[in-house]
Amino acid sequence: MTAPSDAGVDQALAALPESRRELARMLLAARRPVPARPAPRSGAGPVPATALQARLRRREHARPGAGTGSHAMRLTGRLDPRRLRDALTGVLARHEALRCRITDSPDGGRPQLTVDDEPTLRLTRTDLTDRTPAEREEAVRRAVSEGAGTTLSLETGETSAFRLLTVGPEEHVLILTSHLAVFDGWSSGVFLTDLAAGYRDGAPGLAPPELQFPDYADWQRRWLASPDGAAELERRRAAFAGLTAAPRAEGGFERGHLPVHLDRGPGSAIDAGLALGAAEGATPFMTLLAALAVVLARRDGSTDIFVGTPAAGRFATQLEGAVGQFTTVVPIRIDLSGDPSFAQLLHRTRASVADALAHQRLPVDELFTDGTQPYSVLFALHNYPAVPLGLPGIEVSQLPGPPARHLELYSPDPAATLACIGLVERDGEIGGTAEFNHRAAAPEDVTALLTGLEDVLRHAAASPAAPVITTR
Repeated sequence: MTAPSDAGVDQALAALPESRRELARMLLAARRPVPARPAPRSGAGPVPATALQARLRRREHARPGAGTGSHAMRLTGRLDPRRLRDALTGVLARHEALRCRITDSPDGGRPQLTVDDEPTLRLTRTDLTDRTPAEREEAVRRAVSEGAGTTLSLETGETSAFRLLTVGPEEHVLILTSHLAVFDGWSSGVFLTDLAAGYRDGAPGLAPPELQFPDYADWQRRWLASPDGAAELERRRAAFAGLTAAPRAEGGFERGHLPVHLDRGPGSAIDAGLALGAAEGATPFMTLLAALAVVLARRDGSTDIFVGTPAAGRFATQLEGAVGQFTTVVPIRIDLSGDPSFAQLLHRTRASVADALAHQRLPVDELFTDGTQPYSVLFALHNYPAVPLGLPGIEVSQLPGPPARHLELYSPDPAATLACIGLVERDGEIGGTAEFNHRAAAPEDVTALLTGLEDVLRHAAASPAAPVITTR
């Protein structure tokens, strides 16, 4: 007996009453093998939110505005506001994640994602041209600061908002505000690329991406419940079983941040260390991570070190063009037993990073379901290029604003995280922001991690065969 063709299945579904058609699609999808990588979902009904989205929703209820991210740009040139409005609407129409509502499930289970058919643009326009130059700049500064504190609503789908300030005849400031539950760091580049294309060529030219975020969320749930996904999750949980959880700070969590920068240049410890790492086949991230592991081993008196690193989570190329919250945290375990040399440690770190990234399909919230985590420090080094907003005839410059709340995003339990060090490698420089828990550390404690890292690389470059933990 041959299986019915897709055309036959479609005809059978079409013959069902509409009220039963979606249920039939879901039952058919549940019987199909779950692919190892995301694929388009069957039907267009609600799908369960990811575990990360569920966590961010709980935090939003506890602290309204805690999940808001903001981005501001100064636009100099003859801007067409109506054209910009149409382009923004086009981007919302292109990405289902920006039209999602996250609401309670009727059965009391995990919250669910429902995609609205039509985009709703929330754009506020403010004219500042009648004010003095000083008043205009103060109004811009205040608006940028307020943007990061905007309270958005996941339940109603108000997950993004925009504000256009007219500073002069050919000068505007655009503030983009979005909720971290539907918008990650990678999404910024996707959004700006689409906005430029929509402004330049018209919104109708923005075709939807090959996969949407709800496709990914639906696949993730089904894959984790499948034999292959459940087996991988259990194996990974077993690898972390019996570990001591990172201690929670007394008083919980209070966010702080400070800018950080690694000194580079001829003769610098960083360049010498990165050259040593490259000679051993290690990427800059692996080299810096190995040095950080030495600092943590000396501080904690342990040779079994865990560091969490944020991963983009877009392990399928079809996800690269979609807006959504795909980020996950990959726990990396680094073995410093036997007092290895830095060269030996680099090879161990390479293997540990490769093993950890091979499991980035597993959400950290599913891996540590009780909220515990084995790492107290998060570390990331990004080397993606800046994405310019190429609006014709308009010069675009970024405006500084409040830093993102990455520590809360990446930690199942922020009170157990001392610091999140996020660096960017661009134009030969390495710098970024360190977020930290005021209840667990002072700024100088975070600075000590980076100065210690440079010290490790300095000694490693001078004596690559010397034991790393005992050599200072």
